[in-house]
Amino acid sequence: MWQRQWLSSNLERQLSYWKQQLKDAPPILELPTDRPRPPVQSFRGRNLSFALDKELTSSLLALSQRSQVTLFMTLLAAFAVLLSRYTQQEDLVIGSPIANRHHQELESLIGFFVNILALRLDLKDNLSFQDFLGQVRQTTLEAYTHQDLPFEQLVEELQPERTLSHSPLFQVMFALQNAPTKTLELPGLSLTPLKTETVRVRYDLVLSMEESEQGLKGSWEYNSDLFESATISRMAEHFQTLLAAIASAPEQPIYKLPLLTQSEQQLLEKPLLEYETRQCLHQLFEEQVERSPNAVAVEEGNDRLTYAQLNARANQLAHHLQSLGVKPDVLVGICVERSIDTIVGILGILKAGGAYVPLDPTYPTERLAFMLEDSQVSILLTQEKLRNLPQQQATVVYIDTDWQDISQNSENQELRTCP
Repeated sequence: MWQRQWLSSNLERQLSYWKQQLKDAPPILELPTDRPRPPVQSFRGRNLSFALDKELTSSLLALSQRSQVTLFMTLLAAFAVLLSRYTQQEDLVIGSPIANRHHQELESLIGFFVNILALRLDLKDNLSFQDFLGQVRQTTLEAYTHQDLPFEQLVEELQPERTLSHSPLFQVMFALQNAPTKTLELPGLSLTPLKTETVRVRYDLVLSMEESEQGLKGSWEYNSDLFESATISRMAEHFQTLLAAIASAPEQPIYKLPLLTQSEQQLLEKPLLEYETRQCLHQLFEEQVERSPNAVAVEEGNDRLTYAQLNARANQLAHHLQSLGVKPDVLVGICVERSIDTIVGILGILKAGGAYVPLDPTYPTERLAFMLEDSQVSILLTQEKLRNLPQQQATVVYIDTDWQDISQNSENQELRTCP
């Protein structure tokens, strides 16, 4: 009763704030997923637990105290940085539950009064983490002042584009449980909470954390239709790396804060592998022909060629191209629809000693004309169906209909190109 009376007099003020705050907000957070988003949410999920050591927890608490913010604000800011780095989005909306017990009338009542706040954060302008933390503080405090408007009513008023594939307004949540929790004690029994890996989730990703005597601990709840467990495990490691960097150097620009673990960094810095450079692509292909001549090399619909057949066709084309003057440093254009002809054409040009210039037949005519003129190809391989290509000075070979002229010699060529 009191809530309806209170809202009737404060509704417009609260609603006006949230409408302004969420105006033109991005409808979805584009987290990279392991699988495409299904058209309808299944709400299937899993969770992953983690813990921060006492030293890092103490450093984050000290940073919060120096910055005159709560630990919640510091962790929320760090989570936003992580999401921004993953998505390359600078405008984020993150959901967060709030106890909603700041009214005196609720102090003695038993029940569930939790509301959800949609916190919009802006990571533009190359902010340092310290400056961004100040922005998060202001946004959070303003949201607390306007926390009484029920989230369901906010969604109804804003009427965002609705879809069964994801939740409206935001798809990720963050929560910090700072209320003391007591372990259930029974005489003669030792009790341990049992956590299940499989959960029901409403959002793509939920990060929940809580304070304990051993340090901060938490869990990642994630939509298992979208993410593999290895992906979330890697994200959790990146978050801990980020927190450590924030605790040690909060004045750093957000984009410079590291995410990669030490092992990932070492992997990136490993010397590049050395590959065999004494052979050309068509020579490697010819070695495969020797190993498995009768194996299927290429297939298109009902048509297929073995390695031996493909090699023979490529050789025939190569000899024909050589008769037309193809040799090392000669450019040959190839403009064919994706087909077996594409593979025959590329191998034939390389075997003849030339270099191929790929021309996509779906390109606009003006683009193809420019590429032909700019590359100055002397010979153009194409197909009869593409006869209406832009005018050019090159000798045209129709790889699908000129085969009587092409199919003279199917022997391998002597090497005419250098790796």
